[in-house]
Amino acid sequence: MKGKQRVLRFALVLGIAAIAYWQRDLFVDRRSGENPASAPVSEGRKVNGYDRLPEAKLVDHRNNDGDSFKVKAGGREFELRLYFVDAPETYLSDRWENQRRRVADQARELGGIPVEEAVEVGRRARAFAKARLEENDFTVYTYWEPVYDSGRFYGFVELPDGSYLGTQLVEHGLARIHTKGPGSKQKPVPTPDGKSFHQHRDMLYRLERTAQREKAGVWGVAR
Repeated sequence: MKGKQRVLRFALVLGIAAIAYWQRDLFVDRRSGENPASAPVSEGRKVNGYDRLPEAKLVDHRNNDGDSFKVKAGGREFELRLYFVDAPETYLSDRWENQRRRVADQARELGGIPVEEAVEVGRRARAFAKARLEENDFTVYTYWEPVYDSGRFYGFVELPDGSYLGTQLVEHGLARIHTKGPGSKQKPVPTPDGKSFHQHRDMLYRLERTAQREKAGVWGVAR
């Protein structure tokens, strides 16, 4: 009888150990505050605190626009929102006042153009981003900073020529310099190439002034 009890206890301990082993990743995620269902696994390497996810691909989705789009990277699909830049909306809602107000803000900051023109620029930004991202695989840099509770994550897209997609949008007059950069005043985070928040933003402003002089994109719209 005692021998049978010892066998049963041993089998129970072995079963608990097996369960703990197979669930170890879940336990680690819970301790670290990560949600294993929402944060894709990095298949690249760390660069200045970011997960570097090479060979990323654009995923066709009706909600994709110039600065926010679904990508396949790191073995998962998720929606990426670019740091620093904000392309105009691609439509003007006839139902939601907040959406119309956002388009009006974009139109005002892009030189005081009509809201209909801002929407047209937004559509051009969407087409521009799609063409760049479908042309070749690209690299995503993110440390999974959430965009409010939208299910999106902030990040950078590096194109094959080494430039950032957000930088190109500003350079071609297709986005305003508006959205937050990485980190915060209390915890600043450099860009993947090591520039500080202010260095990167100042570079964008220089490109914007050049785009204005050359009347690129939105800056060529008659006022």
